Amino acid sequence: MSDKVTPISNDLSLKANAALRTLAETIMSRTALADKLGKSYWGSTTGVAQRDLYKTLGYETTPSFNSYYSRYLRQDIAARVVDAPVNAVWRKLPTITEDKDDTTETQFEKAWGLLVKERKVWHYLARADRGAGIGQFGILLLGVDDGNKELDEPLETAKRLLYIRPYMQNAVTVSKWQEDKQQERYGLPEIYTIEAVLRSSTQSSTTTQSFKVHHSRIVHIAEGCLEDDIYGTPRLERVLNRLQDLELISGGSAEMFWRGAFPGYALKADPQTGAGMAQSLDDLEDEVQAYVHEMRRYLRLVNVDIQPLAPQVADPSNHADLLITLIAAAKEIPKRILMGSERGELSSNQDEKAWMDKIDERRRNYCEPMILRPFIDRLMGCGVLPEIPEYTVNWPDLMVVSDKDRAEVSAKLSEALAKYVSAPGAEMVVPFRMYLKKYQFWTDEEIAMVEEEINDLEKNELEEGGTEE
Repeated sequence: MSDKVTPISNDLSLKANAALRTLAETIMSRTALADKLGKSYWGSTTGVAQRDLYKTLGYETTPSFNSYYSRYLRQDIAARVVDAPVNAVWRKLPTITEDKDDTTETQFEKAWGLLVKERKVWHYLARADRGAGIGQFGILLLGVDDGNKELDEPLETAKRLLYIRPYMQNAVTVSKWQEDKQQERYGLPEIYTIEAVLRSSTQSSTTTQSFKVHHSRIVHIAEGCLEDDIYGTPRLERVLNRLQDLELISGGSAEMFWRGAFPGYALKADPQTGAGMAQSLDDLEDEVQAYVHEMRRYLRLVNVDIQPLAPQVADPSNHADLLITLIAAAKEIPKRILMGSERGELSSNQDEKAWMDKIDERRRNYCEPMILRPFIDRLMGCGVLPEIPEYTVNWPDLMVVSDKDRAEVSAKLSEALAKYVSAPGAEMVVPFRMYLKKYQFWTDEEIAMVEEEINDLEKNELEEGGTEE
């Protein structure tokens, strides 16, 4: 008698094979899509594209993390594209409050304020935001004092936050996923593997340390997600081709002007001179090398005619401006905002307002729900921060009126008020109180104060008039 029992290892093997098949299908579909980029004029019988623009122009069909990271480190506009939204969001920091009472600081607010000061929270959140945008995602590792637990164990309770470490995609891999469809975290990472770089006393000498971390100790950050919540869209992906074009134009124009500054010369031997009277090629080479590379500004030549070559120099500004316009449009960054600091020009009011609206949208739809709140909630869940039912993230107003603008507005409002007061029968059309509130933007308290002052003045005038009689 024998019972047929399916080993557990076979079941796990089936799940692993299914996961690998799904991953392989995803990779193949994305590879096939990338392979079609830039191709056109497909043959009706062969099915082969007759034109491959990406291959001809040297574009990458499947860019890697290093493709984006290298451009961020070395290309000026690429760094601006990545940094501009991050700097704009975290330049004016939010306040976290438990209630609307500003006079009394709650226990949660005290603990949060101390944590921000001791652990430089805003600094690390901004760094994580910046690093996550270079690749498809980034993480924040929360190092806490929870006894002797290993990092790959679930985070339950902790006494305090010891450190915050941001890591980019190149240092992080997901080594285990949640495959149980009955779990809330189905399809999300369970265990991360981090390759931390450890630097020695010299900058060039580094070593790496690999360790596994449970998801409860990590805040996963990904912007521009399409298919899932894990892999976002690198900020440079949409403009990578244009960045390469811009690099070719700027680098090519530099080479063009370098060569154009020294146009070159044609050395022609006099045909009327015998071969024995002309200089040897070696002597000519020595004279030319001394003229080009040394400080000599003359050539010692015998029966050799010099004719300068006309340089071919073109203005690259129109081509570069077109590419910058396309980059600004693709990233929804106003062109004046993108280039303002480099060109020393101020952005227009319309551009600034559009940019501030974009940043406000990013603060509320991405930075707060995907970075700040998960960070706070994770610390409340483990006891580092007092757990409260609700808190409010108060972002400051981005459109701060300058002193000049405030003075201009005040002058116009004062002029309008003077015209209203001097206009006969104006109160019959718009009552004075309504005018102050709707067109002068006064509050009820301010209007009440003015009415009280007017009543006091009228009362004093009546009393003074009665005394004189």
